[in-house]
Amino acid sequence: MRRIGIIGGGQLGRMAIEEARKYLARIYMLTPEYPAPGAEIADECFVGALGSYEDVLELAESVDVLSYEIEHVNVEALREAERRGKVVIPSAGVLALIQDKAEQKRMLDAHGLPTAPWAIVGDDDREGAAVEKPAAAALRAAAELLGGFPVVQKSRRGGYDGRGVAALEAADSDASLSGPSFLEKRIDLAKELAVVVARAPDGSTATYPCVEMVFDPRANLCDSVLAPAALSSAQRGSAQELALACIRALEEDSLKFGSPRGGAAGIFAVEMFLTKSGEILVNEIAPRPHNSGHFSIEACCASQFDQYIRVLLGLPLGSAELLRPAMMLNLLGEPGQSGEAEYVGLERALAIPGVALHLYGKREVRPFRKMGHLTALGDTAEEASERAQAARDCVRVVAR
Repeated sequence: MRRIGIIGGGQLGRMAIEEARKYLARIYMLTPEYPAPGAEIADECFVGALGSYEDVLELAESVDVLSYEIEHVNVEALREAERRGKVVIPSAGVLALIQDKAEQKRMLDAHGLPTAPWAIVGDDDREGAAVEKPAAAALRAAAELLGGFPVVQKSRRGGYDGRGVAALEAADSDASLSGPSFLEKRIDLAKELAVVVARAPDGSTATYPCVEMVFDPRANLCDSVLAPAALSSAQRGSAQELALACIRALEEDSLKFGSPRGGAAGIFAVEMFLTKSGEILVNEIAPRPHNSGHFSIEACCASQFDQYIRVLLGLPLGSAELLRPAMMLNLLGEPGQSGEAEYVGLERALAIPGVALHLYGKREVRPFRKMGHLTALGDTAEEASERAQAARDCVRVVAR
């Protein structure tokens, strides 16, 4: 039985383990805390820091193949694991490139892939060069390269679920971020899109339908995912082709970031912008299962988590075909609620036809914390959306 190591103990690992059970794999997990959503159902659990060289290597030495469900992992430990002959999926080189969002932007530019115009803040481009907020003059100079304010500032490292992004109207904005960053020209958006791509080590791929994401403006994180996106078939096809081009570019460039064999195998979510002029731009790439792909558990022949486990086990990819239109909605902690979690209204939500529920097992609720999600299927996207919204209107996640 193959031993799979997953770095990170969150809900993505939990849903991957749930899929892995049908393949008889043993799952080992490194988690910074216990209990945790994935760690509680893993076969073996290592409690340690995801950024610790020693803790990551300890897990690596215990498994046949190593992966991660979050980007904030010690890359040098992954490189050392590869040097010792361990299979790392996606490779350390892929993660090194992904972790620095400025390097992502450079990669996209080098391969001629469309993205929002951008500029580094300041003249020191070294990793970790500054921890304080950049001076207003540095922000102003970078913004001038993009045609002036307003702009979006992005942290080069560490951003996650809405953190590490700030909309700036002026150089002296109190909202500006600390540490190494870059600016992007603010895009006149029509929609935010995503395409999940599964890629096996042999280069074969399965591409999920393009989905439309809506973000919660209060927490700046994904609120809903509609599959398929409300676009023309030509636009959806263009988004899928662009996503595949991004993964091919990752495969090529990962060799430059220290992995002996490259290695853009795994599950990748390519987030995109559709501009009001009809152009599709790449926003960023996540090298793991993604919130935008949760709908696939109920709506597709093989879910993103099924594909993930197949890749880690060396099995052929499944079909990413969409069986029915779907809408996924996140279940977030209610504003002002902190403490032991309680779920109110689940019975009424599950009484609605076509609704499936996934709770992540997080003990503590906090405002806007992702506590679970629900997916509704329908004969049309409109019916799926109506069912999902009706179900979520029933549910509140509060403190007991």
